[in-house]
Amino acid sequence: MVKKLVLAVLVLAGLAATPTPVLAGCTTTLADCYVRAAKEDGFWYRWAAGLDCELDYVECVRVKLIGT
Repeated sequence: MVKKLVLAVLVLAGLAATPTPVLAGCTTTLADCYVRAAKEDGFWYRWAAGLDCELDYVECVRVKLIGT
């Protein structure tokens, strides 16, 4: 009985964690940006490119939720 309850809670938490359609485009763009960042040669260039991806993601979410 407890196992079924825990499974049900995990399933519901997983469904609640899915991105809203508004954020789906931003998340896809973030994933693509991470792929490009991972192809950078040096550690610091890769790290900076990943940070740039995260800043672009924050900007995208802000624009989608708040507007300009």
